[in-house]
Amino acid sequence: MTSATLARGSGHDGDADRLGRTWQNASDRETLRLSPRELRLVTERLLQAQGLALGAVPAVRDLVLHAQAAGLPALQFLADGLGEADRENSGRVEIAAETAGALVVDCLGQSALVVAPALLDLLQAVPAERVTLWAGRIGHPALAAVLEHQGTDRGVVITVTDAGAETAHAAGLPPLPEALAGDGVLLVMERRTPELPDEPELLRLLPLTGSLPAARAVRTGVETPTALWWSLFEDSAKALSTESVTSLKHAGATAVDENGVIEPDLTDDVDFVGGTAITSTDDGEQR
Repeated sequence: MTSATLARGSGHDGDADRLGRTWQNASDRETLRLSPRELRLVTERLLQAQGLALGAVPAVRDLVLHAQAAGLPALQFLADGLGEADRENSGRVEIAAETAGALVVDCLGQSALVVAPALLDLLQAVPAERVTLWAGRIGHPALAAVLEHQGTDRGVVITVTDAGAETAHAAGLPPLPEALAGDGVLLVMERRTPELPDEPELLRLLPLTGSLPAARAVRTGVETPTALWWSLFEDSAKALSTESVTSLKHAGATAVDENGVIEPDLTDDVDFVGGTAITSTDDGEQR
């Protein structure tokens, strides 16, 4: 259970229900302050429940945290749900054209937060002092602004512009394929020292959290609309196993009957094979 769910409103008695909700769920508070840990936990479950490939989940999960901490509507994006292109490609992008220090990338219709890890990798893979990247066929382009916060702990400065093809041409990119000539996102990475905060505590947290918004969130939390958070919290439960005899045994050998009730008279010296209990005898035999 998360720290937000543990905060119970006044004037109510009783424990949390089976979804982990407490009386704060029914409170009139408009916003909650979430810890980075609980935001990551629910985001990871949501991405799994919405069908993102498991290998892509950790990187996207962390960018959701960075984006929401920076004031971008990342959790609202999750509430709207991943698109079919997101589930099908799970962050895969294609390089459509490239020259020295410049790339044109096809995002295949995926959302900006889903492809952002791949775009960040491509920017850093080019050894030039200045790298320009055009991301075409990208959904929710405003969320690509999260990448501006990803360079501080890497010693680079990233600028994100939501623009049209004219901007791409002026940036010195190779000619855009017709399919990518519509609106897109222009990313520019410069290998120079970014502006760092004066606060020693933020400087200490920066390499641990990966961005200044996330570093601040460690201290102050991430403010989130209450109704949105509880809706996401409940939806995230779809990624969990339903309660069953099998799920009750998941942590190891636990003696339960057909209704899932723990058998108190059996010892821990029990294994389950195909639903049959096998116990060890004193002479080393199994029965």
